[in-house]
Amino acid sequence: MTDTESKPNLFVKIVYWLSTGIVLFLLTFAAISYHVIHDAQAAYFTAFGYPTYLVYPLAYLKIATILIIVSHRYNDLRDMAYAAYFLNMAMALVGHIDYGDFYGHALVGMIAIPISYLFGNKVRGRPQRNLFGRWTN
Repeated sequence: MTDTESKPNLFVKIVYWLSTGIVLFLLTFAAISYHVIHDAQAAYFTAFGYPTYLVYPLAYLKIATILIIVSHRYNDLRDMAYAAYFLNMAMALVGHIDYGDFYGHALVGMIAIPISYLFGNKVRGRPQRNLFGRWTN
């Protein structure tokens, strides 16, 4: 393998781990802040028009998403976790923009999530197993 062939591989790995690091940071920060500053987060949910009873379930789903992305074990579960977090981030972006609040973190997340997913297939490969079996083959 020549040097020119190995550089794109290194670039792809760097982009993957950087984007995945951003995604994992955003997930971790949200999951922690939903517990530590629950009242402030619940106020944001109310201001954005979302019910406050979603705060804790979203925190636990974000923790599960962290574990799913890091473990990279089941293809269908990983796909669903990325898709769900992308939709969650889209709703957060719309909520922040509509409310007139800072939305930079949501915009960065909307960019980092698909990059992490697509480059993850190149760097780590697609997991061979599906959690839900024949329904998702």
